Amino acid sequence: MGYYVRYFAAQPLTTKAIEQTLKQYDPSFKIDLGELLRGEAALGQLEVNQAGGDLFEDDLNHTVSVVEATGQGMAVVPRLRASRGIVVVNLEWGERGTDATLQLVAPLWSALQHLSPGLAQWDGNGIFDGGHRLVDLSAQAR
Repeated sequence: MGYYVRYFAAQPLTTKAIEQTLKQYDPSFKIDLGELLRGEAALGQLEVNQAGGDLFEDDLNHTVSVVEATGQGMAVVPRLRASRGIVVVNLEWGERGTDATLQLVAPLWSALQHLSPGLAQWDGNGIFDGGHRLVDLSAQAR
């Protein structure tokens, strides 16, 4: 099963910078042709979309429309629109399970916050600034 998390970064990010930062947490992290690995564990796919690109614009516009449809978190919209890059992670739990996968991938969220301030959007859950949920999207389906 796949589960999407997006990180709307205030600064442009690269896959190389993300991988280098992850290696500071654990040298076994690797991003190989978009596949996020920690040792032998394949955690999912990771891509970085830069401002101005079609995928970036589609993701940004969709997320803004979902946030606007909730009627809450309007202060979040300007922050989303100011994003310069979106890191899209399609997590794969497989037989490992949700909790084990989230534990293995946890350093990624710290690495992204280290590289750039930003907001995380967890499908079916919400928009977060660090550990604080700014917008509840649990009633929204993507």
